[in-house]
Amino acid sequence: MKANNKKICPHCHDVIETQYVFSENNQVFLKKDFTCSSSSKEEWSPINFQWIPVVQLQERLVQV
Repeated sequence: MKANNKKICPHCHDVIETQYVFSENNQVFLKKDFTCSSSSKEEWSPINFQWIPVVQLQERLVQV
């Protein structure tokens, strides 16, 4: 995913790119970027995302 908000890290001085997200009822939403638009309306879209334990993630990565 392309991040749209850029901040400078105070420790390493690299650019940190972020996006607005929130979770509700086990669904993760991503805020659409309207920086090029004059619309002030916020729009959020659900994304396909699922939390899994780190151990399970490591097992899946080893199998690949």
